[in-house]
Amino acid sequence: MVGSENVGVKAQTSVASSFQYDIPIETQICLVAEAGFSHVSLGVRPEHSGYLELKRRIELKARLADVGLAMDSIHARALHVPEAVEQASATARAAAEFHAPCVVAHIGPFNCNPDGIEERLAFVFSTCKALVPVAKETGVVFALENVMPGPATDLVRRALQDLDPSVFGLCYDSSHDQIEGPRPFDLIDEFRDRIFTVHLSDRIKAHVDHVIPGEGFIAWSDMCHRLRSAHYTGPILMEVMMAYSRFQDPGQFLRETQRVAQETWTAIHSSAGSD
Repeated sequence: MVGSENVGVKAQTSVASSFQYDIPIETQICLVAEAGFSHVSLGVRPEHSGYLELKRRIELKARLADVGLAMDSIHARALHVPEAVEQASATARAAAEFHAPCVVAHIGPFNCNPDGIEERLAFVFSTCKALVPVAKETGVVFALENVMPGPATDLVRRALQDLDPSVFGLCYDSSHDQIEGPRPFDLIDEFRDRIFTVHLSDRIKAHVDHVIPGEGFIAWSDMCHRLRSAHYTGPILMEVMMAYSRFQDPGQFLRETQRVAQETWTAIHSSAGSD
């Protein structure tokens, strides 16, 4: 797992910049720091932060240092497009400059049918094999994200079974996992030794998701118990969005998200090692 043993140390909490792309990244960084987070994660839209440009990376690193924030991950573009290797490699090198240990990526469409899974899997293996050198070069690992339950997430399962566990692991997304739920948290158990990072949020109903925990139906304490049993030690990354939240002021939204992230950290680590 990414991260070291965090029991008894300051909580590591993070929020993704996708919480509201209409807010410039510089403003986001200040708001995230003011809310009390220790980390920030860059969302899947590189144009929002400009992190692929050297000048912007220098500016962002300075801004993060000014407010005392670290970066825990960057969400790359999907790995099933023809230019995936080039794009993901650039993201990994940028992540290394930010000292972010992890790149998150979807490896296929968000939803798909079983037809053509073998062809998709072959493409995934080819792409991931080509990413191993950049992972070794930078020390950055790749977390493959579960998406729609069923064939699309089964593709992630099958890929991880055969990929190098030192380079490729799981990004557990709670809101995706609970589509058409409540559902059991079997995915956490299945990859308990391969969870590199998390995208945590609640789900209200179909197409109304990525809300602050407590605004939806996900059994949060049960999920925390599973992550505790899996000895997850990385930052508690909240991939929440303001779109469907009852909190529409950015500062209030982030403060509430940080409060729940802190509680989630405590729930996962309060009895770590006892399961």
